[in-house]
Amino acid sequence: MIIDVHAHTFPDELAGRALQKLAEKADNAIAPAADGTLRSLLDELRRADADYAVVCPIATKPSQTEGILAEALAIRDGERGPEAARHLIPFASVHPSDEARFDHLTRIAESGIRGIKLHPYYQPCVLDAPEMLEFFRCCRDLNLVVQCHCGFDIGFPFEPLCGPERIARVLREVPGLPFIAAHLGGWRQWGGALEHLLGKDVFLDTAILMQDARNEDVQRLLREHPCEKLLFATDWPWLSIDDGLRFVQRAGLPAAAENAVLGGNAAALLGVGPAPWR
Repeated sequence: MIIDVHAHTFPDELAGRALQKLAEKADNAIAPAADGTLRSLLDELRRADADYAVVCPIATKPSQTEGILAEALAIRDGERGPEAARHLIPFASVHPSDEARFDHLTRIAESGIRGIKLHPYYQPCVLDAPEMLEFFRCCRDLNLVVQCHCGFDIGFPFEPLCGPERIARVLREVPGLPFIAAHLGGWRQWGGALEHLLGKDVFLDTAILMQDARNEDVQRLLREHPCEKLLFATDWPWLSIDDGLRFVQRAGLPAAAENAVLGGNAAALLGVGPAPWR
């Protein structure tokens, strides 16, 4: 089974402009591997014979929460087509400064959506601030998975809003939180991830940029973090599913461990079974 726990899609009419703006924000140091539409994601999942992708929207302002939840429910309930309902796992998103954030989290959980996406640069917050610890306690108590951008972000000044040391404090203060630390625990902060997160009770997703794939610290995290706490991810459309698979497969993990990373761990976390295309 193959499950990509970190993908993004954009409305057809906005996808091209959105990806262009994001690439420009990063001084064109990155380029998308696909056009970012829901249809393209489904086509790529089919070509890779992957079972699922988790769609991770980001509420960049409080007013977007309701629309994002409505779209997640539309995907889940078949309004975006049977393939989307079968192969996409939509997450929701809540802006940390939303005055109604706890009510929104409760509604998301009650609707059956399995988790939320958090991005501390696009939703400005400091990951281990007291108000965020309350946010995370609410997520834990509602059994919502938190998929969180961690480390620096290529499109922003390198301010340590959500690095490994902050993640470690969240884990200490909110034990039992189902937390996915994207980008192997901290993009361009992998030394800190080795120091603060290696071996801890935290999921690390494998979304990387191709230029980082052979980084020594990245390779150590992939090989040495407990295999049951690693989740396959691409940050699609910024990395293709095939390239993401090759990155994991090149690590030379034992077959059982590789299968767990590519899909078994995520299946257990998200409560899903195989979804073959044939």
